[in-house]
Amino acid sequence: MKIRTQADIAQLEKVPVAEHVPHRNILDLVQHAGQAYKGRTAIRYLAGTGPQDAVRDVTFEELAAATLQTANLLRAHGIGPDDTVTLLMPSVPETFFALWGAEVAAIANPVNYFLNASQIAGIMKEAKAKALIAAGPSIFPDIWPKVDAIRAALPGLKVFRVGGTGSAPEVGVIEFEKALAEQPGDRLVAPKKLEQDTVAALFHTGGTTGLPKLAQHTHGALALAAWSNALLFDLEPGSVILNPLPQFHVGGSIFGALSGVASGWTVVIPTPLGARNPNVVRDYWSIVERNKVTLGGAVPTTLAAIMNVPRDGHDLSSLKGFVSGGSTVPVELIRRIERELGTPVVEGYGMTEVHCYSTMNPMHGERRAGSVGLPLPYLQVRVADVAPDGTIRGDCKLGEIGHVLMRGPQVTPGYLDPRHNAGAMLADGWLDSGDLGRLDAEGYLWLTGRSKDLIIRGGHNIDPLMIEEALIRHPAVETAAAVGLPDSYAGELPMAFVQLRPGAEATPDELREFCRKEIPERAAVPVQVVPIPVMPLTGVGKIFKPALRLEAAKRAFDAALAPLRTNGVTAEVTVRDDASHGTLAEVRVAGLSHEDAVKRCAELLGGFQIRHAVKGA
Repeated sequence: MKIRTQADIAQLEKVPVAEHVPHRNILDLVQHAGQAYKGRTAIRYLAGTGPQDAVRDVTFEELAAATLQTANLLRAHGIGPDDTVTLLMPSVPETFFALWGAEVAAIANPVNYFLNASQIAGIMKEAKAKALIAAGPSIFPDIWPKVDAIRAALPGLKVFRVGGTGSAPEVGVIEFEKALAEQPGDRLVAPKKLEQDTVAALFHTGGTTGLPKLAQHTHGALALAAWSNALLFDLEPGSVILNPLPQFHVGGSIFGALSGVASGWTVVIPTPLGARNPNVVRDYWSIVERNKVTLGGAVPTTLAAIMNVPRDGHDLSSLKGFVSGGSTVPVELIRRIERELGTPVVEGYGMTEVHCYSTMNPMHGERRAGSVGLPLPYLQVRVADVAPDGTIRGDCKLGEIGHVLMRGPQVTPGYLDPRHNAGAMLADGWLDSGDLGRLDAEGYLWLTGRSKDLIIRGGHNIDPLMIEEALIRHPAVETAAAVGLPDSYAGELPMAFVQLRPGAEATPDELREFCRKEIPERAAVPVQVVPIPVMPLTGVGKIFKPALRLEAAKRAFDAALAPLRTNGVTAEVTVRDDASHGTLAEVRVAGLSHEDAVKRCAELLGGFQIRHAVKGA
């Protein structure tokens, strides 16, 4: 069925969800796919990006068998149904065996392997992990060196190494592939009761706050998401999706993989690092051509980068669309792609707490550039006035900005630590997304910023998106991110960081002048525009604004301390996340007594909302 309007979705919702989603759990889904699409390729792994590089195909029945083997392997080593298995895995076929096998036998916990060992160990402790499945150096060299520190922090941890064949054995380490081959792939040796509300996984939030929370994913919600996330594309079995996202993120593992398997698509995995591998961006169009890609998946930063890669000479006739999310896609970028390629860009919106996408523009209906589309079936979305204490005071009018709330079977039952539910899990099952938005008369959702991402200038709210959309229209700008520059008078002033297109040049003054012409709201014109070589990104390719906010704060504090730096006095500023204060500026002063340093810093910095602490040099 081709979904074109909100009325089409409402028609689907007239019947119980079970009539559309027959699978109650991940095991049902994977086994059904193994039979329904037998002989077809489920996962195509590209070891490299060139035409001569090795390609590994895994059929649907091989995937189902390996999932069962992984579940049996974990149980054979004493991992129980309520135990947690952490995964530190880049994108290789074994990642999917491990993820879905752990969900069938126990509880999976995919973690961002770019975090440092102490952060990973902290997440594992919160998850009460009993086992670790990690990639060896032959797959990706940066993961395994962290394992010793993790094992020291979690005594008794069962450790499985993927890709260790041919490597020297390590005491207490189980070689995954060798051990897997010894397990049956046609049945579960010790079946686990898998109900729709059984917890399958613990996914940590994107980490953009520096303090990840563990959202619980259930089998029923995963099966529903696998169906609903693919619904608006209406692509036949045998279609091909290019998935360059990491599997510790819902976009990569649920829409990019589980939806594909449930729909009979081939999921192409371009090297272990996906879009983080610069060769994937460089050879993107060649990969599309060779693999006859139907649907290209990419976060906005990757979309911007591939549009700067020459396409001449490549046959892109198989490509029917792009899907994007993770952050808002600049309207100008959508228009450019659709103008130059004639290929629709389907923008959606989701979050870890909703098992991936919650809204999506209809591929076969009206795609409203700048909107994140219509609510997916069986998910309620409302825009409401929410009090600081989490009380829902009422719905906003059409077009009025408020908090974006969601409710339905796709929503997490809550965070593993119930304390994290405060302010997020509201009354009557509503989840506060933390995003601000508005609904239009046809049901499309328009995001207007984060409730905690606003730049507040003297009590005036400024939407960062307004600044970013303006800057992205400049021909030299590839990506832009606007944040608040701390100010002792106004609280915050708008500023922006930009990454320029390869070979392009633009001065800060030129970019500010461009903003003056493009931004109708005078107060929103950034007081600084700072070009930087590379935009900081999260593990899934989102712009990592917390790093930019810290940099903005450091610039503000450095400038404010200029009067102190006279007659041999030095002052160095470090701004960091702090558990008590949120953000803390530490100032090291040399050339003054500690008492005088504290007094002078209080005079110069006391007007900032950010706390500061003075330390000796």
